[in-house]
Amino acid sequence: MAKLKSAFVSSRIPLYYQLENLLREKILSGAFGAGDRLPTESDLIRDYGVSRITVRQALAALAEEGLIERRQGRGTFAAERRAQRRPFESAIHFTGSLDELIDMALDTPIRVLETTRIEADQREAELLGLQAGEPVYRFKRLRLREDNPFSLIVNYLPAEIGARITDEELSSSSLLRLLETKLGAPLHSAKQQIMADLADPHVAGLLDVRVGAPLLSIERAVYTEEGRPVEYAHALYRSDCYNYTIYLTRDPNRKAQADKANREPARPAPAKRAERSSRKVKTRG
Repeated sequence: MAKLKSAFVSSRIPLYYQLENLLREKILSGAFGAGDRLPTESDLIRDYGVSRITVRQALAALAEEGLIERRQGRGTFAAERRAQRRPFESAIHFTGSLDELIDMALDTPIRVLETTRIEADQREAELLGLQAGEPVYRFKRLRLREDNPFSLIVNYLPAEIGARITDEELSSSSLLRLLETKLGAPLHSAKQQIMADLADPHVAGLLDVRVGAPLLSIERAVYTEEGRPVEYAHALYRSDCYNYTIYLTRDPNRKAQADKANREPARPAPAKRAERSSRKVKTRG
């Protein structure tokens, strides 16, 4: 059988991490169903042309994630998917308010890593209402909990706003509150998108996690009352010490409409016109 090492996308990415992702994809796609036995270590070494330590690192990561079970003397099997509960380390209770974002920033210390004036790329320009190539300020910061990093935040601000913010202010105050101070007007709204991501070697080093560790990725754009975008932020959070809690409530208007619809009697279906059938009757003469 031909070796599958060509399945690896880059020699610059650790082989164990690439093998881990290949096996994870097969498990999540159902190629290896719950209870199916995975190839042995020797099979993986032969098929992918890697060392035994590479195979064991990949399998250890999948076992830690709960995707596989290693049974003494029997082999490695795809695990049943179970919902895992973890204690809350740091959580934001989403109620549709910018104030909670501001309050959370005041409760956790910040370490400023970078303050740079750059040219906006296409995405940054679009989110900030600028043209590509226009100047913006990029602030890169670590958010800490008990002196341990749990979040990497990169903020992009229009140049006329970012130039008025100092490193000292960034490390001692909420950026959203600074924006209100510098703009002299309250912020009105924000749009956030939450996704899953994996730690690349650079991010893994900053957040003190292994390469490929799962992260919570949040992108946010903040607007004034006039609808002017004044900040674009991308934050990566360690999934082992941060989660996002959302409280959902019923919309009174929609509930009333649903209740009204349920109370209305169903309209009877229109009666079908009876079809006449002709029958020949034989008479005795």
